Amino acid sequence: MEPRPARPVAFLLVTWALNVSINAFYIAPAPVFPEMIRDLGISKAFAGSLISFYLLSILLFQLPAGYAIDRLDPRRIIPVAGVALLGFSAAMTLVPAAGSLLVLRVLAGIPVAFTFVPSAFLVSRAFPDRPGRAVGLFLSAPPAGVAAGNLLAPFVAAAFGWPAVFVAFTLPLVALVPLFVVVSRGLPEREHERFGLGEFLQAFRNRELWKIGLAFACSYAAYIVFSSWSPTFLRGGNGIDVAVVGVVSALIPAAGILSRPLGGHLAETRFARDKRRVPIAAFLLLGVASLAVPFAGPAAAPILVAGGFLAQFPFSVYYLFSTQVMPPRFAGTAYAFMNTTSLIGGAIAPGLAGLLVDLTGSFLPAFGMIAFTSSLGFLLAVRIRER
Repeated sequence: MEPRPARPVAFLLVTWALNVSINAFYIAPAPVFPEMIRDLGISKAFAGSLISFYLLSILLFQLPAGYAIDRLDPRRIIPVAGVALLGFSAAMTLVPAAGSLLVLRVLAGIPVAFTFVPSAFLVSRAFPDRPGRAVGLFLSAPPAGVAAGNLLAPFVAAAFGWPAVFVAFTLPLVALVPLFVVVSRGLPEREHERFGLGEFLQAFRNRELWKIGLAFACSYAAYIVFSSWSPTFLRGGNGIDVAVVGVVSALIPAAGILSRPLGGHLAETRFARDKRRVPIAAFLLLGVASLAVPFAGPAAAPILVAGGFLAQFPFSVYYLFSTQVMPPRFAGTAYAFMNTTSLIGGAIAPGLAGLLVDLTGSFLPAFGMIAFTSSLGFLLAVRIRER
């Protein structure tokens, strides 16, 4: 067992905060979709694509990031990526036109691909005796960031205009990137085993890895739709006050602050003999919640929060499974593959949900889509051999 770094908790905290900022930036457009649609003259589908194409960009560059993690030192990659993201986000605020926003969101996804997964991988190595729980705690950064973005973006937009939401949440990187460089020095060095591109590509023939990754895609699709479209859904005549909409929209992703670590904790303790129970239970309940939302009226708010909790509950379990089915030298790649396949769901779901709403004038097909993906995720989770 590798020695634990001198400052593992400090490293976890700084890495967590850095990824909170990144995820607040990621969701920042969603709370101001109505204002953007009005001012730019765009459709709901185009607005949703600002989320989808950003995630698609991360997806396309995630496997190259995994290759880099297993061949290079991730501690040197993350600071460069953070500086690049800050530059792209500032450009979005300065040039808030529809076309430039879409291009810049795509470009911004590239450095994020080289930030989140390397961070999760380094956290797992910082706590080798309890990686599931450590990664679970780290994974609370994305929902905390999305919650902060959903909650604070309307206030930023009211004070400075909606284009300011893009740079507002990346400004903390000015301090966090140097802090990361300092606290990461205590991490133990990793011996990177030599492997060729052919061996790297052959690793993806692992069927169990695909089952785990596609189940993750189903969970992530539900999470993104609940997080990105709930503000618009709740403001669409459900009799809910605008202030309450902001709070509920923040609570949906924020539920993952509890559910993601809890899922990892249960997988390493009570359900250690069969970790599949975590995603199986989550998918069953998520399907019911998704079908109930369009008919619940004002009661949709707590159901949406519960859906956010359930969608994120299995996240850390997928990462645990991935490293168990892959050779140790491809541990970073396993993490990258999980993010890649999960983002398939995240890249498709928001834009498709917006398109379904545009075509039908109702959110019923959008939530029906999530119920269907929950059923698919359940079947995949049952078929996973790794326990």
